[in-house]
Amino acid sequence: MTLIRDLIELPEQVTRGDFVYALGSGVKDAEGTVRSYVVTPHLVEHFDEALTFIKGALDTGKSRGTYLHGSFGSGKSHFMGVLNLLLQGELNARSIPKLAGVVTRHDAWLAGKKFLMVPYHMIGATSLENAIFSGYVQHLRERHPDAPTPAVFRSQELVNNADRLRRQMGDDAFFAELNKNKGTGGTDARWGALAAGWTVASYERAKAAGPGTEDYRRLTGDLIDVFFPSIRREGEFVPIDEGLSVISRHAKSLGYDALILFLDEMILWLASKAGDHQFLTSEVPKVSKLAEPDRNPRPAPIISFIARQRDLRELIGQNVTGAQSLNFADQLKFWEGRFNTIQLEDANLPFIAEQRVLLPKSPEAKAEIDAEFERTKHIRTEVMNVLLTRHSDQQAFRRLYPFSPALVETLVAVSSLLQRERTALKIMLQLLVDQNDTLQLGELVPVGDLYDEIAQGDEAFSSDMKRHFDTAHRLYRQQLRPMLEDDNGLTFEEAEKLDYRDPKREALRNDDRLIKTLLLAALAPEVDSLKNLTPARLAALNHGTIKSPIPGQEANIVLKKVRKWAGQVGQIKISEGSAQHVISIQLTGVDVEAILAKAETQDNFGNRIRLLKSTLFEQLGIAAGDDLWVEHKFRWRGTDRRCKIFFQNVREAGYDTLEEHGEEWKLVVGYPIDRENRGPKDGLARLEGFRTDRGSARTLVWLPSLLGSQAQKDL
Repeated sequence: MTLIRDLIELPEQVTRGDFVYALGSGVKDAEGTVRSYVVTPHLVEHFDEALTFIKGALDTGKSRGTYLHGSFGSGKSHFMGVLNLLLQGELNARSIPKLAGVVTRHDAWLAGKKFLMVPYHMIGATSLENAIFSGYVQHLRERHPDAPTPAVFRSQELVNNADRLRRQMGDDAFFAELNKNKGTGGTDARWGALAAGWTVASYERAKAAGPGTEDYRRLTGDLIDVFFPSIRREGEFVPIDEGLSVISRHAKSLGYDALILFLDEMILWLASKAGDHQFLTSEVPKVSKLAEPDRNPRPAPIISFIARQRDLRELIGQNVTGAQSLNFADQLKFWEGRFNTIQLEDANLPFIAEQRVLLPKSPEAKAEIDAEFERTKHIRTEVMNVLLTRHSDQQAFRRLYPFSPALVETLVAVSSLLQRERTALKIMLQLLVDQNDTLQLGELVPVGDLYDEIAQGDEAFSSDMKRHFDTAHRLYRQQLRPMLEDDNGLTFEEAEKLDYRDPKREALRNDDRLIKTLLLAALAPEVDSLKNLTPARLAALNHGTIKSPIPGQEANIVLKKVRKWAGQVGQIKISEGSAQHVISIQLTGVDVEAILAKAETQDNFGNRIRLLKSTLFEQLGIAAGDDLWVEHKFRWRGTDRRCKIFFQNVREAGYDTLEEHGEEWKLVVGYPIDRENRGPKDGLARLEGFRTDRGSARTLVWLPSLLGSQAQKDL
């Protein structure tokens, strides 16, 4: 028995950070970055595309932006790292054999060009200005520690503080300190006009010139460097368009031809704030400024590379509903149309996996694997077609062996639903390590084995997807797993104590794989390999696990098993009445989302208020109507009474609405939702203001708390 571990290099365990490339530290380790990078034919084209894109920005002198679009683990960060090294002229990167043609083709225009390249990791930033400008300043401190700080911080209060400090220190001490980094004679020849020493006259002249002028920017930069260095970490920033112009001029003054921003994780960062509508409304429009300035000039063009694993509209769509969703989609469409896209295809994965996960230990080991794959190729055509998928071929299958293209297609799709640490390469390696002592040469990794690696919902990307994963895992744990144990007369705990090749253990394990393949299909229904799962396809995806004394009868065995299971667990569905039975597991009931999607335009603030009003008044037994207020008549203690009922945002209510001087009473019922998400305290403040200005009135106010986020979503 030859185990896979005897033929390929496998670690003893897989750690959380494996295959996660950190751009900031990666570009500092040029040798390591290049050594671990696998260049495929597609990637050669993309490096040529990226360099041509940069050349276009230089030729036109205009800022430009492009997405690096690809699934989780497709190598977006690593691509940016190698591109960074190529633009630096770093020898290790220029010596990559497969990039020799690209390097030669672009050498002529790259010669003599100087790029300031800033890598970013966006997670944790409070705003786009905070991320870009603080990242620029931090990178500048590493590359040019003596260079003046660009004036990207809000500065009026800063200059006022400096004036107070000047009065305390006296002019002599103040200017001596301010000019201490300027060198002999008050200037530093390395920075030319940027480093002229300050005098009383030049200081006052710069102050008088005001924000937006070069002298003022230079003054605030020097004040930050000398007296207020903490502002580089904590300060507020100028508006995005103005700040981009500032860092462009700053980079140009340092001798750079272009400023290149590598914005890793930016779409993830925006998506992480998906529940904060105010944040999205504020931040999303700023992104277009990277490629499309308003007024401020940029002498050094700013070229932005933005890593994107999924369309932002997909990532946040579950948190932005109704008309807000449509408005947000329009915003995204506007600024996304201003960016180019470089698509990192999933077709690169077999090449990368071959080098980084499935590398044979020796030429002899490779020959042994090649020979076994030749035997595998002769399985039945219908099984091979399922394993290959519509998008792959036998050459890719060989590169992935003992994985199948169908497994990898499923893996890529499911990985995109998980956090970044769960990349396709990492899960592939984890599968091999988990089966270190059991997976033999000649066996394929069944698709069902993927479920154990991805079923933990705590790593799902969004809260909605987490609930979907949790539903699947709960169904498995509470119903499907006990059903399999009863059916096989063996618990999973008992099976673990048996020899791996014990028939009882194998039977339970193989039934488990079928069930888990169905769960994967429910979690990722868009995957071609998992669509229309017939018994034959289900057996093929787990090739080698269903044993039949008569070849070709595996589908009948699967159908018999699944029919028995469907009689015990109602969520297992089999389409009857056709030649091809299709098997599925239903995780949800009615597809409410598809119904609601057709009526998104109806979901706006005004209609929500109308629905709340009609629902509340129905419960009160009062006809609501469409008028501003309702006159309600009732009998109380033998007397006919009347009152006016208003449904009103108390925070915004006019005093005339709140006031009532007659004998009748007025009831004002406050909204339980608010456009600006402001709560009852603001309503109480409005009432206190009324009491102060107008005194008392025959008015009662019902001031409710705001509905919680889930209640608003239900509404």
